[in-house]
Amino acid sequence: MPQPVFQRLPGALPSPGIPEETLPFLGALLNAPGWGVALVDGDSRLVWMNDLLAQLCGRPSALCVGRFLSEAWPGLAPPLSPLLARAQSGERVAEELVQGRFGEVGTLRHLTVSAMPAGPAGVMLLLRDTSARLREEAALRASEEHMRSIVEISCDGYFFHDRGQFLEISPGLGRLLGYYETAELIGRSILDCVAPEFRAPARDVMERGVEAPYELAVLHRDGRRIPVEVMGRHATFQGRAVRMGAVWDVSIRKAAEERLMRMEHFRDQFLDAAGDGFKAPLQMLHCDVLALQHAPSLPDGLTEQVGRVGQGVRRVERLIRQLLDFTRARLSNGLPVHPAPVHLGQLAERVVADRRTAHPGRDLRLVTGGDLKGTWDGERLFQLMDALVGNALHHGPVSSSVVLQLQGRWDGVTVQVHDPDCRVPPEYQGTLFEPFKHRAVCAADDGLGLSLFIVRQIALAHGGRISVESGAADGTRFIVWLPREDAPSTSGP
Repeated sequence: MPQPVFQRLPGALPSPGIPEETLPFLGALLNAPGWGVALVDGDSRLVWMNDLLAQLCGRPSALCVGRFLSEAWPGLAPPLSPLLARAQSGERVAEELVQGRFGEVGTLRHLTVSAMPAGPAGVMLLLRDTSARLREEAALRASEEHMRSIVEISCDGYFFHDRGQFLEISPGLGRLLGYYETAELIGRSILDCVAPEFRAPARDVMERGVEAPYELAVLHRDGRRIPVEVMGRHATFQGRAVRMGAVWDVSIRKAAEERLMRMEHFRDQFLDAAGDGFKAPLQMLHCDVLALQHAPSLPDGLTEQVGRVGQGVRRVERLIRQLLDFTRARLSNGLPVHPAPVHLGQLAERVVADRRTAHPGRDLRLVTGGDLKGTWDGERLFQLMDALVGNALHHGPVSSSVVLQLQGRWDGVTVQVHDPDCRVPPEYQGTLFEPFKHRAVCAADDGLGLSLFIVRQIALAHGGRISVESGAADGTRFIVWLPREDAPSTSGP
């Protein structure tokens, strides 16, 4: 059983002067860790102090006891005197914050002080050094302010919340929502500022603690909807674990995306209209030319002229199609394809038949092997093979033979067009598939220098590739690889 407190105090302290009811309280305080305890008489003379207080002030108790506070603790006596006066008048002073120079070296300390009556004209002082805690709190506040400054710069606004209730809102976010006094939002639910259609997903995101960015629309004070991007993180706010959200206003980006979508829609409409507008009259001209060519009473002098008109119509048709394809590829970063089951061997037969009709004196061969069935855009691949064969026929000598070869494998098909008598200079091979380059060397009978560019775009749209090999020994080979699987199902509008 603990001994009475005052049996451990110096004989100079008259124990009968201390009320009996204060003894248990005083004993508990004397044994409480972290508290410095002192007894002061009515003249502000230090009567007794415990060891912790002696350590705190950095002076032995023998050098302090019996002296006035102004002598023992000259740097601390001024802020303590009002508290002592209040306690001497009978008031219990609880945990007042004071600061002053304390100890031999005169260190500035922040103290929590309590004072209470302890007998006739006596006062008991309890002092706890809170300097370290205050320094930590100041450092924490500085760190939080630093973090807020960084966040304020890196985003349009931020907020702290606890279970969906606003704890703090940055001025930037307040302005975004139309509140120049952010205190109006403190304590309110975050969902009050979220557009109704986004409240359910926003609540789910907050409950699950999602940290990936997500988009929603917030409500301005005047009712306007503002698209924003939000990213949440765990954070500390005033010493407790909460959530922090960073907000970016994406109105400009959304508006730009909408403008781009409208431009793309207009572009697609324009290209489709232009293609249809040219297609109808050209098809009519083509039909008229065929009718004239098969007319039984056509004068002999007009036969050759009608043939040239037919060739001109086909050339204009190819030219317009290539210009439209070039525009689509440039504006859409690729050509649209619409895959369907197709047999490449049958397409190649059509290509060879058409080209033999247009070049009756040329040696044009077709070699096929393996499985040539797959899912590709048949019209585009017909265009690819026709362009490569046309390019070889246009640039090779009349006496040379052109070979279209298709070889199927389990993973895809290789399409080759070989002209043994045609050469491509080495300095041109690296830029052969770029538009409008080397027209005299690599342009087909359209004369624009677009055919090989479009051939490459068709191959890329199917997930394939194209290359060229050219040398003195074997002539020129254009090699296209078309994968059988993993080709894009749809590209373009």
